Amino acid sequence: MILTIETLQQTLTILLPLFFLYILSTAIYNRYFHPLRHFPGPFWASLTSLWYCQTIRFGKARNVQHALHRQYGDFVRIGPNYLAVSDPSAIETIFGPKNGAVWRKGNFYDGFDVHIPNARTDSFSERNEAKHSERRRLVASLYTQGNVLKYEPCVDRLIDCFRGKMGELSESGEATDMSVWLTRYTFDVIGEIYHGRREGFGMVRDGRDYNNWCYLMEVMPDIGASVTYLPWGLRTGFFAAHLVFRRARDGLRGMQDVVRQAERSVNQRWNAMQQQDEGDALPNDILTGLLEIVREKGQQVRWTVADVMTEVWAVIWAGSDTTACALNGIFYHLHKNPVKLAKLRREIDAAFDDGRLAYPLRFNDARKLPYLHAVVMESMRVHPSLGFGLPREVPAGGADLCGTFIPENVEVIMNSGAVHFDKRAFGEDADDWIPERWLGDAAVARQMERSMLQFGYGPRMCIGKYISEIEMYKLLPTILKEFEFDLLVDHWDVHAM
Repeated sequence: MILTIETLQQTLTILLPLFFLYILSTAIYNRYFHPLRHFPGPFWASLTSLWYCQTIRFGKARNVQHALHRQYGDFVRIGPNYLAVSDPSAIETIFGPKNGAVWRKGNFYDGFDVHIPNARTDSFSERNEAKHSERRRLVASLYTQGNVLKYEPCVDRLIDCFRGKMGELSESGEATDMSVWLTRYTFDVIGEIYHGRREGFGMVRDGRDYNNWCYLMEVMPDIGASVTYLPWGLRTGFFAAHLVFRRARDGLRGMQDVVRQAERSVNQRWNAMQQQDEGDALPNDILTGLLEIVREKGQQVRWTVADVMTEVWAVIWAGSDTTACALNGIFYHLHKNPVKLAKLRREIDAAFDDGRLAYPLRFNDARKLPYLHAVVMESMRVHPSLGFGLPREVPAGGADLCGTFIPENVEVIMNSGAVHFDKRAFGEDADDWIPERWLGDAAVARQMERSMLQFGYGPRMCIGKYISEIEMYKLLPTILKEFEFDLLVDHWDVHAM
C-alpha cells in the first residue's frame, strides 16, 4: 500500500478532529464529572496532569503545594486523579497501616524500576505489597541498627578522609562550597559499604565527582519524576525531547553507568567469595551480607546475584543525595543561627571533655547528645530531602481521611515540605527553625516525630534510615569541634529534586 500525500491528508482530516474531541471530552469530564470535582485546587490541575508534571519538572512541587494548602486547606486537587493532603493525622491511615491495610504505591513508582534481567524489583519501586514484604524480610537483618553499627569502621575511614580534606582547605584560605563536599562524603560512604571500595569512590580523597554521579543527581531526578505524571502516550516524546539538551544526555549515560558499576562491584565480590579459601576474611560490609544470602540460601528463597545488583543500584539513588540534602540543611541552618551553633558546640566540647565522646566517634554516643539530636530533627523537618510527595492509591471502597471521604483509586500525596510546617503538629512557630521544640515534653516530641515524613512512615519506611543517621551523627560533632566555617551567602533558594 502506497501512502500518498492525499491519503495522509484525508487520514489527518479524520483523526485530528477525533483527537481534539477526545481531549475536550476528557477535560470536561475531569472538571465537571470526576469523583474529585468537588475538591478545590488550581483550575488547570483539574483538567490535566500536565499542571503537576511541570511543578515537578521545574522543582516547584514543595513550595507550590505548601502555598496551595495555605490557600485551599488540607485537601487540594493537584491533578485530575491526584489529591494533596497536608493534615498530619492522615499519615497513619495512608502509611500506617491503620486498620491493618497498607495503601498501594501509585503509578509514579513504575518509572523508577531499572528492570535488571532476572532480578526482583527494588524495594523502592516495588508496588506489590506481598512482593515488597517478601524482599524486605530477606534483607531486613542487614539494616537493623545493631547490624549497621558493624559498618562504623567504613564510615570512620571516610570521616578521617573528610577531616584531612577540611584541613587542607582551611590552610589554603580559599572559599569552598560545603554542599559539594558533604555530597561527596555521602556518595563515598555508599561506595564503601555497597561497592566494597576502600575510601569509597574517592570523591572526598581526590576532590572529584566520580563518573559525574553528583552531577547526575542534579540532572535526572526532576526529569524522571515528572515524566511519571504524564499520560503514557506522551512520555516517550517528553523524554526524547529532553535529549536535545546535553544535561539530559549526560544524565541518561550516567544512569546506565550506575547499573554497570553495580554489576561490576557485585560480580567482583561474588567471584572473590567463590574463590575464597577457608580462613580468608571478606570485607565486613553490606555487599558481603547481601551475597551471603545468595550463597547460604539463595535457591530456597529465590535470591540471586541479580537481586543484589538491583539493591546496589537502587541505593545510589536512595541513599546518597538524600543524606547529603539532610546534612546540607543542618549545616546551613546552624550557620544561619550562630547562637544555636555555639550552643551545639558547647554540648560537643563538654561531651569530649567528660569522656562521653572520643575518637573515633561511636554513633550510640553521639546520638545521646540531646541538642545535636534536636538540631538534626529540626533541620530535617524544615528541609526534607524530597521536594515532592510519594503517591498512594486509595483502596477499594474509598477511605475516610480526617472526616473527608476519598473515592477509591484516587492517588493521594503527602508532601513533607507542606506537612512538616503544619502548626497543629509543630506549633504556631512551625515556620521557624527552632531546635528547642524537640527538647520539651517527651510526649510532644514523640507526637511530632509521628508527623515527620523524612524517612517515610510505616512498613515502607526507608530501610537505610540507620545508615543515614550514622553518617550524620558521626560526622557533625567531628567537623564542628575541629573547624569553624563562615557562611558566605545571605540565603539559599531551594530547588526541589
